[in-house]
Amino acid sequence: MSHAGFAAFVATALLLGTPPTPIHTHSRAAAAWPTASAARPTASAARPTASAAWPTATAAWPTAADSPNSAGFATARIGTAAHTRRAGRGPGPASDVRELSRTRFTLDGRPLPPSRRPQARPHGRVAAEGTPAVGTVREWVGLDDTTGKLYRKNYTLKAVGRHIEVWVAHDLAFPAADCRKNSIEVTDRNIADLVREFDGTIYPKETAVFSTPPERNGAAATMDGDFTGDGDKTVTLVDNIRDANYYTFPKAVTYVAGFFSRELNELFDRNVMTIDAYDWKHRLGAAPADDPTDDLCTSRPARPRMYEATFAHEWQHLLEYYADPNETTWVNEGLADFASTVSGYVDARARVHEPGNDVHLMCFQGWGSVRTRYNINPRACGGPQNSLNLWDEGAPSEVLADYGNVYQFMLYLRDRFGIEVVSALHRDGQRQGLAGVQAALPVGVALYDVLHDFQLMTLVDDVDGPVAGIAAERVRAASLRSTINLENAAAYDMPGAAPNGADYVPLPTPLKSVSFRGASTLDPLPIGWTIAGGTLFSGNTDNLDAYAVRPVTVPAGEPVLRLETSYAAEERYDHAYVMISNNGGRTYHAVTGDRTVPGPLGPALTGAGNGVVTAEYNLKAYAGRKVLLGLRYVTDAATSKGGWRIGTITLAGRELSDGTSLTGWTSPTAVRRTPVHAWHVRLVGLAPGRAEVVPLTRFRRLASYPRVVAVISHDEPAESEKRFAPYRLIANGRLQPGGSGPAPTHPPSSPSTSAPPPATDSGPQLRAAGRRSAPASPSPRD
Repeated sequence: MSHAGFAAFVATALLLGTPPTPIHTHSRAAAAWPTASAARPTASAARPTASAAWPTATAAWPTAADSPNSAGFATARIGTAAHTRRAGRGPGPASDVRELSRTRFTLDGRPLPPSRRPQARPHGRVAAEGTPAVGTVREWVGLDDTTGKLYRKNYTLKAVGRHIEVWVAHDLAFPAADCRKNSIEVTDRNIADLVREFDGTIYPKETAVFSTPPERNGAAATMDGDFTGDGDKTVTLVDNIRDANYYTFPKAVTYVAGFFSRELNELFDRNVMTIDAYDWKHRLGAAPADDPTDDLCTSRPARPRMYEATFAHEWQHLLEYYADPNETTWVNEGLADFASTVSGYVDARARVHEPGNDVHLMCFQGWGSVRTRYNINPRACGGPQNSLNLWDEGAPSEVLADYGNVYQFMLYLRDRFGIEVVSALHRDGQRQGLAGVQAALPVGVALYDVLHDFQLMTLVDDVDGPVAGIAAERVRAASLRSTINLENAAAYDMPGAAPNGADYVPLPTPLKSVSFRGASTLDPLPIGWTIAGGTLFSGNTDNLDAYAVRPVTVPAGEPVLRLETSYAAEERYDHAYVMISNNGGRTYHAVTGDRTVPGPLGPALTGAGNGVVTAEYNLKAYAGRKVLLGLRYVTDAATSKGGWRIGTITLAGRELSDGTSLTGWTSPTAVRRTPVHAWHVRLVGLAPGRAEVVPLTRFRRLASYPRVVAVISHDEPAESEKRFAPYRLIANGRLQPGGSGPAPTHPPSSPSTSAPPPATDSGPQLRAAGRRSAPASPSPRD
């Protein structure tokens, strides 16, 4: 999802288990050629099969969500945070806070300009005044998340700390018909507590570990008005954010508790945070009031330190905006969750049956579905079969496990290598994602050795005794007590292994034979285009990456490719590319045309074509050669304008396509299948007070263990692949769940019925058994 503008503190876990009401409001501009409107895809519990399938000269093309936009920022970089913070004692209510549903906003009817890459010390146009006196009234902005609008409103400066200004909006009330009476009260004591926590805890601890933001004094504000103040102070706007919860409670139970917006930083030339005003009495401080009831309108259970943890998480996003605005979502969110521990608001050692357990970690470890006194509203929220780097790839509630994965990884890095590794990861403005992690690790330590150890640690950290077969420091984390709920099928049940993730497959015991075969390539993706209204149609949805290729021979001379086309793309954010591969599909390059402008992946069409036009591309550079001609349409996470339509396509006057059929077009992954980079498989024996890790070939060492788990990892260093890699795991002669299909209904240790074999390419094999091995069934070749 695109978060070029916002990073919101969120959680999709719900109060009393009520599902959220998603908010999706996007413009649908009519295109030049009529067609049925493209419906926005609905969320599904199934893992996606879509992928960033087109390789570039250096690596696989990034997905739309990871492509830098024309303003120099990458979409989906400052991401939303989905977490609940329950640092206090007592039964923990489920979270009722959620993410923003939008990422870019308008003010006075106009879109805010794209954020620029922040400078270390932005220069103001004029000298700025210092922070005004307490009691000063100024016009800042409020957010209506349901319409995507920022609106002007007055705030009063209520308190000034060493590094913070707290401004409280004048109009905090819910609509008159709202049933939550007396739920908005922001007292002077509350504000003083927030100032004290920020100045005394959040600011010193996060600046020591992460970085210090540049001073911004408001002199270079782009909105009319006076926003000046001391440049080293963070402006905190306290408001009742107008989201679906504001308008339609109790239909919409979840609310936006706070957010950081890079757009507001640039609008005001200040460092700005927004915190919601709802129910500070029960959500601020270490021991807030606790008044639960069975009525949503009146229930006010205690949520200790919720707003402080919100602030700590979001303030890391503010710091990361300056340290590396192009950082990947997963690293940024992992660091932001880690900030809550750095600030002392979360004890990650608390387990599901203990007070203060963290919902992110519980969901990742598979315990979110287990009801306890301290998890009174269990929910299906994913599990450890989870990609480290993919974000929000499953059902909406499973994003909680995404956060837990990256949060746990940051804690593991700190515990094993020291806080310096986490600091280096935050401060590295040149490398992102896995490359940044590798650069932060000590010299000589390999990234995938660490990732594989982390995956094992996730299973065995809480073993109360020795773990044989591996050094203790590789699978222990002082700030965690991680173990996996193997009764939750979310540890393995989706077909295949996630990229840069692991399956945890319980095997039948006693284990007599075992074999593994992982696919060497991924199955081809379907073509990304359809026929609509007698034209080739890219589709018109958010986060789209529609692709189609066909072989052509470029004639000699001055060959010109002509497209009869209509396009309506959000300018600067959505792009249409004509691509050429002259090496059999190993790499593709965007071609310059008479209507193209610079785009994230090369020359592109963007904006509105204003009717049916002819777009021309000179292919002289490929004259006399056989090439692959590609069409690719890439959108970000908001504002679909209509898409790309193509009628007749000619090359040097010869018709290639009339737009009424997909005949001749295919997927780039059908031309050249995507290889699986690497597999890593370990077996883990588990017993009370002990565990053992062995390679597949030494499975007989685990004969005395009542439970054996196969940990199957799929390595994908490019971070561009969304597809899960298929595999076949056979134990005691029977096909196991995970790589080939859904989980069986029988307990993992009982006899099983073999599932149908998967249709995968044969690939790397690992096999071990006693006197005779049960061979893996052959896989058909495509």
